[in-house]
Amino acid sequence: MNDALAVFDENRALSRQESRELVVQMQERLLQMEQAEIVTYHCFKPGVYERTIKVPPWTVLTGAAHRTSYRVRLEKGVIAVNTDEGVKTLVGPCEFDVEAGFQRAGRVFDEEVVWTDIYANPDNCRDIDALEERLYEVPACGLGDKRQLNKGVLTCQE
Repeated sequence: MNDALAVFDENRALSRQESRELVVQMQERLLQMEQAEIVTYHCFKPGVYERTIKVPPWTVLTGAAHRTSYRVRLEKGVIAVNTDEGVKTLVGPCEFDVEAGFQRAGRVFDEEVVWTDIYANPDNCRDIDALEERLYEVPACGLGDKRQLNKGVLTCQE
């Protein structure tokens, strides 16, 4: 995994393509290891879909590439993530916008992270499979909550 960990090298400038290739390498290697218990919550509000994950301390994870732009709300915790500007260590609470097409890797430190992706949902779709196809480039291995056999998948209906 040493090459894939270069995505977290703060002294190395990576293009978006190089970053994505390293994230995919990391994802492939992480899938060979025991999977962290990441809990996913789905919340629906008028015109908005929120997908929240609770990530245990000391977890390294990868996300799917996104088809649409979205907003992130880091509710709590500290996580190092790859960005277009290099590696950034984020401390919750904070919020920021993300452009479509980016695939992120994260390294959680000694505290649980609560991370929420916030998407426009103009048709108020509540079909998780349809939303995933609309919002993500779903990898062949599926998304984390599907790999967890739906453990901890909770839905809030507001």
